Amino acid sequence: PNQVGSREELADYIAIVDQKSTPFVSMAPKGKDLGNMTFSWQVDNYATPTAGGVRDGTDVTYTAGNPGSPVNPVPNRTRLTNYAQVFRNDLRIGFVANTQNVAGVGNGGEIANGISKRLIELKRKMESTFLCTNQPLTQEDGTNAYLTSSLGNWLLTTNSAGMGAPTSTFAPNTAAVDSTASASFVEATAQNVLTGIYNATGTFRDYDVFLGATLKRAFTNLTAGGLSTVNGAGTTNTYTQTSVRTFNQELGDDTFKASVDIFEGDFGRLILHPDVWISSTNGTPSATTFNNVAYKGYVVPMDMVEIRYAKMPEVKPLPDNGGGEGRLIQAIAGLVVKNPAGFGMFNGAS
Repeated sequence: PNQVGSREELADYIAIVDQKSTPFVSMAPKGKDLGNMTFSWQVDNYATPTAGGVRDGTDVTYTAGNPGSPVNPVPNRTRLTNYAQVFRNDLRIGFVANTQNVAGVGNGGEIANGISKRLIELKRKMESTFLCTNQPLTQEDGTNAYLTSSLGNWLLTTNSAGMGAPTSTFAPNTAAVDSTASASFVEATAQNVLTGIYNATGTFRDYDVFLGATLKRAFTNLTAGGLSTVNGAGTTNTYTQTSVRTFNQELGDDTFKASVDIFEGDFGRLILHPDVWISSTNGTPSATTFNNVAYKGYVVPMDMVEIRYAKMPEVKPLPDNGGGEGRLIQAIAGLVVKNPAGFGMFNGAS
């Protein structure tokens, strides 16, 4: 009823259900501080073994100065280069809004509440950028800003200069980048990626996998039942049968677990980290929108990546010219992929 004088009841909280985490930015090692927007590191590998022996008394012969001869032990040593990128958010609270007592905001007022939100949003922007499948390395040129080459760009692109993408010598093994669609994902898909990485590295180890929700479900579905169609023996008929799913569970256990969080294959273990920020753009320096690609995932040896900062996330006050207080939230950082040959990727088209 329209009752004059009834008080409004407003709860003293603001409910936000969006709690998406940023595992890659949280887990990636922080490299040394950057002194320049352009930064580099070196990669190398070992020579392929050759067959045959050496007869007694044979002298060493070589062509001095020929990079392809045994005189040069580092013919494949290469410099890889990336750029740092500026990540920025801002906020401003009007001079009237800043005087209001808003439910759920707390003692710091709208400024403190806005700073907290913008810092989280900045971290999400960094996560989406680093895990983008195709953000290109871009140098500031008066039109475009500096862009850091994203992880997908390092794993899916090769060039001869090592700028923002590896040379073909240090690109991932072709078998380590699998294009199987999530709907067709089977155990062999994961095994093939691990095998491809092993053929490049020769090591059995743990890998952290940052993957979208669709691909995470595909891993869990490896243990699920389904329908299989078989031909009847000696007939042209086909029969659809339900696959049998078996699992062990204590009789008194009232929890049904249907999740695959660690996949252990012949050549390593995949530790799965669901991540909603795996993204793509239209692949141009002027791109302003991320598109979610929940069916892709990166296989990452975490000691082979770094996030290097020229400026850690900081909050700076902006001038108040009478309209209200403002703040700048900003970071400058770039991605290091130390040697892309040791990585893998699930790069299905859907």
